[in-house]
Amino acid sequence: MATRGFLIRFIDIGLIVLFGFLMISEIDALSRVELADASTPIEEPEPEEDDRRAPIFVDVLPSGGFVVSEPPIPREPAPDSAAVPEDRSPLVVPSLGALETVLRSAADRHVSEDRETVVVIRPDPASTVQATVDVMDVADRLELSKSLSMDIEVAPPGGSP
Repeated sequence: MATRGFLIRFIDIGLIVLFGFLMISEIDALSRVELADASTPIEEPEPEEDDRRAPIFVDVLPSGGFVVSEPPIPREPAPDSAAVPEDRSPLVVPSLGALETVLRSAADRHVSEDRETVVVIRPDPASTVQATVDVMDVADRLELSKSLSMDIEVAPPGGSP
């Protein structure tokens, strides 16, 4: 019975010390981050005319493949020549080795145009995280800038999505 009284006194002293530390410590939020809700549209910034970045979009597919696409480059046609639009249709790439080859050739083309290549990675929600990391590794090996663009779905509190 004496040990039980000792245990209760020990717990009591521990709680007093804990509350004492809580009373003397500062518990203030150092920063406040406002999170966007689902109703807030995400606006892409308008590119400036002198922006030298050339984005290449890499969609990571659930099957493990990739789709590489580039937006068209806005150019004014020369007055004395017929304007032939560049073929910028999406390219389905089955493997990482082929993806590295495609990104290397696009980066070389952008260097000749005096533009910086930016790889925009857009993973499918059903794709593996490892496939996204592999695309990041390819961009790192080629010393290209990269950006991750993905939709994140947050489950409502206390329920399933």
